[in-house]
Amino acid sequence: MSTPRLVAEFASAEDFLGGYEREMSKGGLLVRGASLPPGAALGPCVVAVSVVGQAPVEVPAQLAAAVPGVGVAVMFPGGAPAPLVALAERLRAPPAAEDEAEPEPSADEPPAPAHNPLMSARLAAMTVTEKMQLALSGDREARAYLLRDTNKSLHVYVLRNPRLGLDEVIYAAKMSTLSPDALKLIAEHREWGVNSSVCTALARNPRTPVPLVLKLLPRVPLAEVRVIAKGQGRAPIVQAARKIVLNEH
Repeated sequence: MSTPRLVAEFASAEDFLGGYEREMSKGGLLVRGASLPPGAALGPCVVAVSVVGQAPVEVPAQLAAAVPGVGVAVMFPGGAPAPLVALAERLRAPPAAEDEAEPEPSADEPPAPAHNPLMSARLAAMTVTEKMQLALSGDREARAYLLRDTNKSLHVYVLRNPRLGLDEVIYAAKMSTLSPDALKLIAEHREWGVNSSVCTALARNPRTPVPLVLKLLPRVPLAEVRVIAKGQGRAPIVQAARKIVLNEH
């Protein structure tokens, strides 16, 4: 059987550098949109990294896990491969655009989990792959910590944990630091995406993509829609909320 070949596409240098800092430099990568044939064994693979305006770079990797509907996670056992390190250094040469400012925490932002030095030390000693495995099978405390991990590729793995409760999903949906992939996964889930509390949390989250919020608004309780309609949120969402309120009269 031939070695699987995955393609990781990045729309810009900034997009690649963000992924490099969060994932590749730590020994892993979530190849979004990729999939594996049913029953495919985890083993060696080749990842072709494509950045707009740059020649593609192919590097060896190890398949770590498949996340249905999201992508395939791979790891680089020896750390980031030299070709990716070189590509990152080359792309850093021009002045980088400033990152988008993080939104101010809202009143809906859930509190961080109680600090546990042992859990913090445990996570600090883990590799990306070990954190992925913990996210898929860990207990409530581990899940709460990993939902706030700066490596945002881990967030979708937490949401795939079979022990995850609805209250944890609502907690995650309120987080402005949750990854876009995780917010999308919650919104499109067949059960979570029709739950009024989850939809409300997503609609009020300043990081939920506008198109997703517009789809969810009809599932948000009218009282909450009125609050959104009177707020100072993103214009398309406020306008859509006002339209729903007017149609109720």
